[in-house]
Amino acid sequence: MFDLKQLDNLFNDDSLKKQISANEAVLQKQRKRIRIIKICFPAIAAALIGILAVLPNLQERDEFSIQISKPTRQELEKLHMENTVLYVTDKANRVNSFTAENIDETAPGSQLVKFKNPVGKIPTSDTEWLDITAPTGFYNQKTKLISLNEDVNIKHNSGTVGKTSEMFYDSNKSLAYGSKPTIIEGDSGTINAQGFKYYTNKEHIIFTGKTEIHTSPTSFGEKTDIYADKTVEYFKTEQKLIAKGNAIVKRSGMNINGEIITAVFIKQNDKTQINDFTAQENVSVDNNKNKVYSDYLKAFFKLSEKKENVIDRIEMTGNVKTKTADGEVYADKAIYYPNTGKVELFENVVIVKDGNRMQGTKAETNLNTGASKIFAGKKNRVSGVFYEGSIEK
Repeated sequence: MFDLKQLDNLFNDDSLKKQISANEAVLQKQRKRIRIIKICFPAIAAALIGILAVLPNLQERDEFSIQISKPTRQELEKLHMENTVLYVTDKANRVNSFTAENIDETAPGSQLVKFKNPVGKIPTSDTEWLDITAPTGFYNQKTKLISLNEDVNIKHNSGTVGKTSEMFYDSNKSLAYGSKPTIIEGDSGTINAQGFKYYTNKEHIIFTGKTEIHTSPTSFGEKTDIYADKTVEYFKTEQKLIAKGNAIVKRSGMNINGEIITAVFIKQNDKTQINDFTAQENVSVDNNKNKVYSDYLKAFFKLSEKKENVIDRIEMTGNVKTKTADGEVYADKAIYYPNTGKVELFENVVIVKDGNRMQGTKAETNLNTGASKIFAGKKNRVSGVFYEGSIEK
């Protein structure tokens, strides 16, 4: 049953010597490990005690601090990109580009990203564009809405510059807009508004809220000031401006008021000049001395010696009234000549002065002098009512 040769080999001298040698080698390795542990552990303990003694003093002097935090799973899942370029196609199939130092997703999967120092280029036609910069911005990937905040600078390639503290760009509608005070400055003048809307594919801009436009002397033929309480719209393709809400146009020492004022421009002799001008609802013309009121007004222009469009005459209809130092004149229609200050009044003319009342078919009044005259037609006479005591006057 037993292999005697194997038993003899196991207990012979050579085998015993080999086994003892192997055991001694293992024991020597263990002794070395124990010596290393005995030497290192006291040193490590001393170092730890030293750190514990010094650390409170360092913390009190704010000379040393360590903050280590493990990123959360949500932070790891957020989108982050450096030196990024974003391309957005608008309604007119024009490519709008925005670059930023970095883009960070505000929350995992939100598709709302934040820009740092965004720089945008928005084309408004095949040859014109807007350059836009801001310190911060956001882009909603779902709605394609870009919002820029704080110090927003807008520059047209012509050199006109706009500044505001808020701007949104909706690529679905090709619409840039904002509701914060906006200033536009350029060679043509300055614009101050409470907000704006700019349809880039139509080149149609609307200034909202109280708006002031001050043109330079070289614009529109001469210096012109425009005011409105609601909106001022400008259609570049049609070269048309519409001011709404207690609108006022100041030009050539004359003020024209109306709820709605419309001006159409043309390029003439290398200048942009007013070619058509109308006003409606609560209309008045003021030469800083006297006023003419009506429901509707239309201005007609002529070319001056300087080859500039100047107002030749202004026709007014509906509830016409002039008010001067000489009295009040009422009519259905009037023609005003700014150069002379003369106003001709027609149809159902009535002059009222000192309580006296005269009626005729035509009248003339002068806004410079305040004098008024009334005329009868070929088949009519002047008639009126005079109160006793005023006949001598």
